[in-house]
Amino acid sequence: MNTLVKSTALSAAIALSAPAFAYEQGTTILRWGAAGVNPDVSSSALSLSGTPLPGTAADVDNGTALGITAAYLFRDHWGVELLAATPFKHELSAKGLGETFDLGETKHLPPTLMLQWFPLDAASSVQPYAGLGVNYTKFFEEKISGEADAVFASLGATSGADLSLDSSYGIAAEAGVDFGFGAQKQWMLNLAVWWIDIDTEAKVNVPGVGTVTADVELDPLVYMAGLGYRF
Repeated sequence: MNTLVKSTALSAAIALSAPAFAYEQGTTILRWGAAGVNPDVSSSALSLSGTPLPGTAADVDNGTALGITAAYLFRDHWGVELLAATPFKHELSAKGLGETFDLGETKHLPPTLMLQWFPLDAASSVQPYAGLGVNYTKFFEEKISGEADAVFASLGATSGADLSLDSSYGIAAEAGVDFGFGAQKQWMLNLAVWWIDIDTEAKVNVPGVGTVTADVELDPLVYMAGLGYRF
């Protein structure tokens, strides 16, 4: 009997001394996984040196990358999160002028800072959350396609065109859920989705022809599925 009592007391002491991997003040959460950006594109008509070209528009396809988030709970149920990723790559196209052609490609990084709310009990093994914050999107490594260069050459371009996209600032919102597993539920499966307000001006400088511009709203949904660790 004494042995049983001592064993029970020892188990209780170990449990009390073990770290509480919970959604409470001081907790840090790292998550990583496959992330996809699905733009909901709305484009103005293309303009050539300020003159709109009716029936034209720009378009952007989907992109995938490795998504990484880091969150810190500054008080119980409340935290801040930084969303980062390896670069997303997108193909760009132009519609109108009697055809749709490959315009080129770009890469972007979308660092996003969120204020998060975790509504359930701090020790819950299934924890939904929601967030609201701000996004900065940086476009880089823009490239014109060979097909676009051929189209511009047919219009009288004297040399290769140059493509650029403006950086964007906007609001962002997210929803996600963690499914804890492991001895103390410190590991988790994670599913998350963000809506991000991304607006940019696409500009193509075509020597000998002029400057082609378009105002483009991307406003993508960003999906991520992966793993996380809470410590």
